[in-house]
Amino acid sequence: METPLPPQHDAMRETCLGLPLVEERPLSEDERVTLKSEAKRAFGLACAWGCASPFVFLFVVILCGSLFPDDNSPSSLLIFLGAIAMTLAFALAAAFILFANDRYKFRKTNKQDLRNGHLKRYHGFAPGLDIPETEVSPAPMSKIADVEFALFEPITLEVFSGSRRLWRVNGTPVKKLLLLPEERTAPLPELAQTTAKWVEPARVVAANTLDISQSGRRDLSQEEQGELRRRARTVWRKPAAGAFLFTAYFGGFAIAQWMAKASLHLEWSAYILIALTLWIDANFAKIAWWAWRLSRDATDGMVIITRFPDQMQGEEIARKGPVIEWLPHSKSNWSINGDPAPWRLRR
Repeated sequence: METPLPPQHDAMRETCLGLPLVEERPLSEDERVTLKSEAKRAFGLACAWGCASPFVFLFVVILCGSLFPDDNSPSSLLIFLGAIAMTLAFALAAAFILFANDRYKFRKTNKQDLRNGHLKRYHGFAPGLDIPETEVSPAPMSKIADVEFALFEPITLEVFSGSRRLWRVNGTPVKKLLLLPEERTAPLPELAQTTAKWVEPARVVAANTLDISQSGRRDLSQEEQGELRRRARTVWRKPAAGAFLFTAYFGGFAIAQWMAKASLHLEWSAYILIALTLWIDANFAKIAWWAWRLSRDATDGMVIITRFPDQMQGEEIARKGPVIEWLPHSKSNWSINGDPAPWRLRR
């Protein structure tokens, strides 16, 4: 008798654009044929664009040269027109090279997906939306890669496992080369759903003011605390790099001026760069402060659960109020109707 495997409590929840992963399957034969055909066509276009670029450059130079008078008497006007012609020639040649590079990358992406041989399917509602019980008429529409879908209907994304290229939206093929990041967030514990059912809706005490004294609370799972700690450790690194570079540059410049005992006369552009440095430093300080508060939330390991009032239409419920979990120290939303808050899906 086989013993079932125990549940993996440390598994992270994989999503794409906030939609949960529901299936990973091998590519079908038709999909392989389509990928091979696309790769072959992309390679041909890359060669055509790339080989055409020098001929386009020469054609523009020769054409513009034939339009100029050949009287060996250079003037400012002729020099100006010649500069425009050369700029145009280089711009067109560069455009052809960029098109060729784009097609070549498309071919590499297809080859990567053929080698990997798997496709992931994500399915669900747009994250953070409360699906109304009553019909929405007309249904609000949205787009992903030029494919329209009804906002309050389930969405299905098919993404290649290898390159993360979006393949289909609700069964409609996507024409653009769009690479989507993989998101990994801690799954919502079953306790959270049970606790949320017992939370009373917040009471409206004034315009845009809610009484959240009836909010509930729950402990974060180990996976959720781990996600918070990782975000607190990494969220400040990118802005720190920019703040360090700009501050080091102007700090070094100021020290050099002070050691040389030179009088400082700044151009107007320098004041713009100084203002930009101050803004970058302030943004870094704000994110670093938020990261520290996230680490405190991870240490305390608790979220507050608030149920917002329902939107009423007469005596009927037009739309249920969202259930929001938020972190007490950072004041950041943690989940909205059981889905991860949008900031958790950004990297």
